[in-house]
Amino acid sequence: MDVFKAIQWRRSVRRFSKQKIERKKVLQILESARLAPSSSNRQAWHFVVVDERSIIEQIPRTVPVGTRRIVTFIQNAPLVIAGCYTKALTHVIAQLTGHENHLIDVSIAMTQMVLAATELGIGTCWVGWYGESRLRRLLDLPRKYRIVALLVLGYPADKSSAESIGDIPVRPRKQLHEIVSYNKFGQRF
Repeated sequence: MDVFKAIQWRRSVRRFSKQKIERKKVLQILESARLAPSSSNRQAWHFVVVDERSIIEQIPRTVPVGTRRIVTFIQNAPLVIAGCYTKALTHVIAQLTGHENHLIDVSIAMTQMVLAATELGIGTCWVGWYGESRLRRLLDLPRKYRIVALLVLGYPADKSSAESIGDIPVRPRKQLHEIVSYNKFGQRF
């Protein structure tokens, strides 16, 4: 699959089959993150792979009350990856420059994981709703790491079609002219 096909085929999958993701495929997905570009090639990321059922089932309980229903689907996923960054150097640089490149770096790596998973027929859903302190305790995450986002992965419960993974309908997207300016703000491309 070429990258443009993967981008078009990708959907936020929230219903997963019980099929576990093969270790070889998990390693391919993680390798795509390892190869991602990062600011000054610092690679200040760390990925916590969670495949233990008892831990996955607890993840939605780490979310603040009132938002839990948004993430209950996580408990049925076979795999969750927490994208983290190391605090020490990245925080100092961010404070000095005002650029939080470490957040961008982890996001790029996780996006590459999404595309790699899509190519392998594995559905993903990027999750930003989590209670960091509770999730840190659940994952036994050392203090030097901060969580950027969760990536929930699994084979879609619904059969995929030529149009999309998990046969999930396309969601509306803005037109290109609504989101792009050329040279100066407001000039059409």
